[in-house]
Amino acid sequence: MRRRTARTATTTALAALVVGAGLAGVTGCSSSGSGEAAPAALLALPPDLDAEAVGGGKQPAFEPSEVHLAVGRTVGVDVRVAPLPHGWRLVDGGDTALLRRDADSKQSTCAPNTAGCGHTVRQSWTATATGTTTLTWRYVDLASCKEAQNPASCRALAGKEVRVTVG
Repeated sequence: MRRRTARTATTTALAALVVGAGLAGVTGCSSSGSGEAAPAALLALPPDLDAEAVGGGKQPAFEPSEVHLAVGRTVGVDVRVAPLPHGWRLVDGGDTALLRRDADSKQSTCAPNTAGCGHTVRQSWTATATGTTTLTWRYVDLASCKEAQNPASCRALAGKEVRVTVG
């Protein structure tokens, strides 16, 4: 029998935590099970606590993500939506000649009367032509918004870019 070292045990525990964090919902939430086809590329925006840390200068800014798609394939980005004074908002949906914005789909819901529970919304785009474009989100202070429906008018605490190359 092979002996596990402390490093192996720590790595295994960390991997389980990362996988569990990526798959587990918040207590009181459940997957939609909508039966939709999975996108060719699927990303999730960083958790709120990490974005708060970036906004507070406690960790470096988020690196851009790179996605490569064929024409006709879809990229999905999971965005956590919660009743908080801060949140992720799409500020640039990329070049509409290259990507068509699809309807958002709810990926999780909250049980009735679950205080503070958020849900996950999948924002999706389908590649329509070859080229490169960037999708941009900002983690914003919603109380600072000068225009209620314009996230670009809010104070940004952090940002995340997804560079999409179609071809």
